[in-house]
Amino acid sequence: MSKIEVSKSVLFEMIMATYEAYAVKHDGKHIVAIETYGTLWGTLKGRRGFNCSLEHFSVESSARRQRGCVEALTMSRQIKDEIADVFGEGYQYLGSFHSHPYIKSEVATASELRKERLFDFSDGDHKSEFGESFEVNGKQYSLALVMTIFSMDRADTSKDFKVEPNLYEFSLGNVKLWLKAQVFEHKAESELSDSDKDEMEMYKLKLDELEYDDPQELIPVPIATELCCDFLDNFGTSFEKFGRLDISSRKARYMSRK
Repeated sequence: MSKIEVSKSVLFEMIMATYEAYAVKHDGKHIVAIETYGTLWGTLKGRRGFNCSLEHFSVESSARRQRGCVEALTMSRQIKDEIADVFGEGYQYLGSFHSHPYIKSEVATASELRKERLFDFSDGDHKSEFGESFEVNGKQYSLALVMTIFSMDRADTSKDFKVEPNLYEFSLGNVKLWLKAQVFEHKAESELSDSDKDEMEMYKLKLDELEYDDPQELIPVPIATELCCDFLDNFGTSFEKFGRLDISSRKARYMSRK
């Protein structure tokens, strides 16, 4: 199982980016609750599989952000890769991050969101991992994190805990968040086992419906992933006294805890 460790600093930055994109209007848009995107940097650990410590996060302010999708610009990654090379150890590119914003016109309650597993990666998210792999310990991998955000009618921390090995649920006042991680091992189609083919459809991306631009392109197979965050493990309900956010499709109003 791949193990992904998230530092307090990275969690802080991901929450800030996700909440801001959710509650504040951007780039002259007439709507709120848009997706955001970022890159993850840190240190690889161990000599087998894909295990890492995420130590730094960079939000992609140039990304094209919409309600249901986000697109990063290639040039931004090229620049940041070279900046990271200057900083050296502890600043290796390790994966991507994006958010899933939901409002009540899309999903009525947090219970419905859980039932529909809207905190999971979408088939489009899975498909975006094509061509994103890099070599780790002799194999090809990629890593993606997604943070889902939803404003409830009232605060409720009763479900706040580590829900699955790669999924946390936690709260900021009446705003509910989920953080999920997924490692993908990239393999040629001829190398896929029956188990790999089953895992390929974990996020509803159908293997037999895929069309490849390059017949030699590697296929991103979801593999067992453990997400670890000491801050959420030890202080998962420390945001109980946070303020309140009321949000609709076109506007949001925040009332501070004071």
